[in-house]
Amino acid sequence: MITDDFEPHCKAVRRCRAIDRRHAQASRYVGYSRAGLPGTESVPDILDVWKDAQVTLVRSYDWVSRLDTVDNPKSLFPDWSADPSDPASYNFAATDTWVRQTRSLGADILFTIASEIPFNKKPVADLEKYEQVVEHIVRHYVSGWGDGFEKAVTHWEFGDQPDFGTLHFSGTPDQFYQMYAAAARAVKRVDKDLKVGGPCVAFPLNEGPFREGFLDFIKDQSLPLDFLSWMWYGDNSRDPMDFRTVAAEVRKVADKHGFSDAELLLSYWSMTGIPTAKFEDADNAAFIAAGAIYMQDSEVDKAIFFRADTGADFHYNFTDPAGIFEDDGSQNARTGAFRFVGKTLATADRLAVTGGDENGFAVLAYRTENRDAVRILISNYTIPAEYLTARDRDVFEFQVPIGTHKEDMSLNVPPRRVDAKSAAYSGYELEVSDLPWGDGPYQVARYRADRDHHGELLGSEQGEGASVRIQGELPGSAVEFVEITPLAS
Repeated sequence: MITDDFEPHCKAVRRCRAIDRRHAQASRYVGYSRAGLPGTESVPDILDVWKDAQVTLVRSYDWVSRLDTVDNPKSLFPDWSADPSDPASYNFAATDTWVRQTRSLGADILFTIASEIPFNKKPVADLEKYEQVVEHIVRHYVSGWGDGFEKAVTHWEFGDQPDFGTLHFSGTPDQFYQMYAAAARAVKRVDKDLKVGGPCVAFPLNEGPFREGFLDFIKDQSLPLDFLSWMWYGDNSRDPMDFRTVAAEVRKVADKHGFSDAELLLSYWSMTGIPTAKFEDADNAAFIAAGAIYMQDSEVDKAIFFRADTGADFHYNFTDPAGIFEDDGSQNARTGAFRFVGKTLATADRLAVTGGDENGFAVLAYRTENRDAVRILISNYTIPAEYLTARDRDVFEFQVPIGTHKEDMSLNVPPRRVDAKSAAYSGYELEVSDLPWGDGPYQVARYRADRDHHGELLGSEQGEGASVRIQGELPGSAVEFVEITPLAS
């Protein structure tokens, strides 16, 4: 039944194909100060929030874990005249610290093999040696080689935005393909069960050599591709449905080229990927929650949020607005939404919900595996009116400044959903029937992230019976997390 707000009815349903705890998150500098990197001494410790969000997958790609193709003292293999079979030839210390901390969360790692940009964009000179180096790096983090780790990394991604003009890769597409082939062979030689994929394209809707050409090469050479990766930001639409829309197109391309079994991995997603972006904290918080909810019924298999830290960028010396913490590590509404998404998706069994829509009023419900809690996530988000008008061309043209260099970009984007106007709900009425523990006393706890709340407890109440009805005010932009638990009789 639909009220003037909404009245979801929750019951158990089977998990659909795309549900894979996609609250996997990424950050840039957690633990790096303890690795001794210059300028990172002030990085706040945010691991407690990651633990509370029950993060499951973290992307490694950063200036501390990059494999340059030229000599660089900060690279994992700093001197290309060195012996790849000698552990002393590698610069593992900083990355080891990061891996150790990430594994302490119980999270898997997506380790990205790519060079430092913009200073090193060159293809490798010696493919055979490159393959040996990649193999030994994989052995260090999977097989304990060089006083390394046992099975610390499960996913190996080759490439990072090779289609981003010449900013990320200055070689030819064929040179990139050959490097992928070398890396993929190295990964599978260590352990055939490890996942390998790529190439993390920046423009997944643009046809070209790093999409069709890349897939054609892999198919022709019978190379492994366990996952196809890309990234997407909502700057030109502010529409949380974009991730579902783009994933559907990527799935079509992968299937057409014979990779229907390859997972779709969204390496980074966020409302913004532009350093000059402006937004209200609560609006972004509601976008984050709505985007994560809509992805549960998409072709995305795994997604990694960009960026679950303060946004401090020590490479280019600016603060990225995509960060979800304040400079000192204190929390805001975005942090609260991040935690709510993680806690909801950490539960095992999805529940059917009615009453939400696809225009920003999004609802998701789960129950825990041992059936001792029901968790419900509600987001009330509004796509800004200026993003509900059709474009003359569904192309986003922009300029990226990297140091003194500026690169013009052209990104194909989905058509704007001009009819996606928010229903302007100001609250909700939630009905949950058939509580998993049956009759008896229960407690309802409500948490909020909005302009005035950063994820803290809003209030709690008790009741008794096999169903519960909850009413609450939730004017946009806001996110609410509801948890229902049994009380001892």
